[in-house]
Amino acid sequence: MRAQTNPPEPVDLVVVGSGVAGLFAALCAVAEPTARVLLVTKGPLLLSASSLAQGGISAAVGDDDAPELHAADT
Repeated sequence: MRAQTNPPEPVDLVVVGSGVAGLFAALCAVAEPTARVLLVTKGPLLLSASSLAQGGISAAVGDDDAPELHAADT
């Protein structure tokens, strides 16, 4: 991916936000070789809300964990 201020051609997908969800969505979208994806963010990528989350980002990923248990914990 390369940074552009104003894309010169139409895009297939606009992703708004460069937090974890936005970056993941953009990466998944560009897995399609012909996809034209525009990632829009209000500031530098390293200053997204996800990178500033003081509690970190957690998920239910262990064998002894489940989304329901994760929801109860948070």
